[in-house]
Amino acid sequence: MATKVRTGRAARRELRELGARLKAARLRRRLPASLVSERAAINRMTYRKIEAGDPSVKIGSYVAVLQALGLIEGWGKIADPLGDQIELEELPQRARLNNG
Repeated sequence: MATKVRTGRAARRELRELGARLKAARLRRRLPASLVSERAAINRMTYRKIEAGDPSVKIGSYVAVLQALGLIEGWGKIADPLGDQIELEELPQRARLNNG
């Protein structure tokens, strides 16, 4: 039985936007969903969920679709403006919870 995935409002919004962008990329390439799902080695129902931004779909399936559409390069780059402000030398080697 599948586990219910709990995601916040912002995460759901981002997934819906990602799904819409993937759908637009597919349509610009004039590719049917069936072909993209076949290339990504996922079933068509999972592909429909990805285009809808469903958070229950595994990240590996999203990545497989990115690859099938030729969009894999740079997908894992995360903008971290706060982290960019912090000097790496100042970061601790490990982060611990202060239970005191």
